[in-house]
Amino acid sequence: MRVFFDASVIIAALLSPSGGSSLLLRYIKKGVIIGITSQTALDEILEEDKGEKLKKSKVQREQFIAESGLMVRERISREEIRPYESIVEIEDAHVIAGAYFSKCTHLVTLDKKHLLQPAVQKAVSPLKIVSPKELLEELVSY
Repeated sequence: MRVFFDASVIIAALLSPSGGSSLLLRYIKKGVIIGITSQTALDEILEEDKGEKLKKSKVQREQFIAESGLMVRERISREEIRPYESIVEIEDAHVIAGAYFSKCTHLVTLDKKHLLQPAVQKAVSPLKIVSPKELLEELVSY
């Protein structure tokens, strides 16, 4: 199972070592899933203003990402984002593009407002957009 990780899930794992998002990262290390993200998503996590908000230095965030087991694809280009701009907010289109161009079966996110919406999920099918909890439930029944 190839899973694209949105920045929100990586941040949740960084902040809560015992939560579901962290468990998903452990599944990557164990080889249960293939975890992929993009440099575009990582740029969100590494923004200067995030350090104070997350109470983690840039070095701590970089080290966490380096140890996560995630494969990182290059930044999502404007051209790659364009087909998805009509489906979701422009700030979130890179996440769907990243999942598609990485040939993922799933996109895991905590973005209930923009990505975890039935209309969005229908528009990007067969890509499954799921929360960490939903992905964990699917892995258990696998």
